[in-house]
Amino acid sequence: MIQSIFSFRDKVAREIMVPRIDAVCISKTAKLADLIKVIIDKGHSRIPVYEENIDNIIGILHAKDLLPYWGKDDFDWPNILRDPYFVPETKKISEILRDLRNKKSHMAVVVDEYGGTAGILTMEDIIEEIIGEIQDEYDYDDKRLVKIDDDTIVADARVDIEDVMEFFGEEIPEGKFETIGGFIISLLGRVPSVKEVIRFNDLEILIEAADNRRISRVRIKRVRKEEPVEMYSQ
Repeated sequence: MIQSIFSFRDKVAREIMVPRIDAVCISKTAKLADLIKVIIDKGHSRIPVYEENIDNIIGILHAKDLLPYWGKDDFDWPNILRDPYFVPETKKISEILRDLRNKKSHMAVVVDEYGGTAGILTMEDIIEEIIGEIQDEYDYDDKRLVKIDDDTIVADARVDIEDVMEFFGEEIPEGKFETIGGFIISLLGRVPSVKEVIRFNDLEILIEAADNRRISRVRIKRVRKEEPVEMYSQ
């Protein structure tokens, strides 16, 4: 457990943020009705608001701030935005947690080295990370990584490659990737199709959900053979 706590302290924003491709944001030019629809459909109480494009976040809308204006369609809702809190990708989440508490805020906008939006990080994301780290080292019941049996898991493609390989007792492959999805794309040199099967050493990886830009969910099974199978894609 002590090692897990130290691991939490060393983690940085980019490791647990919601990447920009998955972030729910809205333009300042959106109509109030569209804004309310996003809040209801997505179930978020805080929405980053941008001007022109997502790389220019100008504020955070709190759903509760709309209540005094309920039924008033003629008010300029961007006027009630709260100031965004920007953090670099490399900032430690322990420091971000402290800052969020001091600011009495619940959301940070993560920016890359060029100042563009890399993703969104919430207080809930950090708390979930802390709880996950405090859980037993071999507790794989997290909703992003579900143990089916001793040889099979279903995982969100954003799960750390280290966690996946640790479950199967495999060595962590080297490369410029951190997630199982990044590993698969690096292995193939492309984004695989749904139902495509990839084999790596003793592992059979089935793509359960993906689109033309990214992988969403995979099912990984250990193939129990005396000799490791070679890497291939079908």
